[in-house]
Amino acid sequence: MVDDDRRVVELLAIALGAYGFRVLQASDGEEALRVALRERPDLVVLDVRLPRKSGLEVCERLRQDPDDPHVPIIMVSAAVETEARLQGLARGADDYVAKPFSPKELIARVRRLLTRSEEARAAVRRAQDLEREMASVRREARRAGEDRHRDKALLDLTVGLGRDLFGCLELEEFARRLLAAVTVRLGTRAAALLVRGEDGGLRAWSARGELFERVAGLTIPADGELARLLSGLGRPVSRLELERTPALRRELPALVAGGWTLLTPLLAARRLEGVVLTSERPDGALLPDDGATWLATLCDLAGVALRNALDARGQASAMLELVAPTPPDALAVTALDESRDLLACASRALAMSPRDRDGVALALAFGAVWSTDRTAPALDRLKRDDPSGLARDVAARLSRTRVARDPRGDEDPEVRETLLLRTLGTYIALRRASRSPEDARAQALASSGADGDTSIAHALSPKALHDLGA
Repeated sequence: MVDDDRRVVELLAIALGAYGFRVLQASDGEEALRVALRERPDLVVLDVRLPRKSGLEVCERLRQDPDDPHVPIIMVSAAVETEARLQGLARGADDYVAKPFSPKELIARVRRLLTRSEEARAAVRRAQDLEREMASVRREARRAGEDRHRDKALLDLTVGLGRDLFGCLELEEFARRLLAAVTVRLGTRAAALLVRGEDGGLRAWSARGELFERVAGLTIPADGELARLLSGLGRPVSRLELERTPALRRELPALVAGGWTLLTPLLAARRLEGVVLTSERPDGALLPDDGATWLATLCDLAGVALRNALDARGQASAMLELVAPTPPDALAVTALDESRDLLACASRALAMSPRDRDGVALALAFGAVWSTDRTAPALDRLKRDDPSGLARDVAARLSRTRVARDPRGDEDPEVRETLLLRTLGTYIALRRASRSPEDARAQALASSGADGDTSIAHALSPKALHDLGA
């Protein structure tokens, strides 16, 4: 109990003592820090206004204590001191009580926070147990360096998976081979691959064992703490390890919601090219006996192969944009830009993969609206010379838009993407004919048959576009 009014401290000490609590007392900020760091209390009740050091300073200093940064803290302030209470919460206080208050209210809050604190400490103990288990796995992996089975495993990885990955410059095929190897070798239920985007951040690209919707919205910003940590460690890291880092609190909820328990960074020349996410194994173990060694080698091996595939795809995308026809007039430019905005909103609503979203965007620019007679020869040449498969993907999408097929009721993602491409192409044509955006969108949905597909109709509805900020 920290308050410069001794009568308040003594009164609350008597009340808390009656409920079985042992109460330590301090009357200023300096004394509070000395007592807290020496005695290690289970909870601190701290007045905001204190001599020598304010309660806010004491709270901030306790949160920086490496030995017990999570001790529960209840701040006490006058009811009119709204800004002080907000500052207390911002500096790490768990709760606050406004003066005047009843001892019973304080005791109820103390009990609640102590219960939560004990649960948190139990979670830390479990994390420490897991860390010891991980350390044991790593020691076993190092000892296996003298064993022929480890040598054989590394040889198989280098000759087998390494040859497959380095020979694959098509990003979708690279992801398929990599995730198949990971799920089989580690015995995990599901795996996903995040790859570096144009802004350097990581975005979900492919998933195995689960629907892509599970990771569709998952991103790791390039300037975030998680990306920096993964690049610095350069090794597989468990989610429980990350949860012990306070700076990552904002980036971890998406991983927790998805059930991802292990993150494996893929590095090339110390740059983070991608991350493999894996879920827990059926037996609850984080890794099989030889999994740590296998994954550690994978970090370097697959990272270089992934960089090669990303470079090949980037070059193919640049070539496609270079040979794509120029919109014939200002209306066409505006309509094309609007269609890309609609695609961005629809891709989020439909949980489209980056491969499909990028493919539809390129198809729009390359020939979904303009006559493809002039662009077909250029596409054919690119298809022959493009190892990334991007040109073939764009050509296939354009070809499907010219095939008459009623997609109503068809849940095939390929059919749905073709229907979306037709709808956006029709939208561009209507906007070039001076129809308003609202009329063009409604008529494009109707004329392409997309109004019969509830997912696309909803994704391009005024409400959905408003909710997504379009």
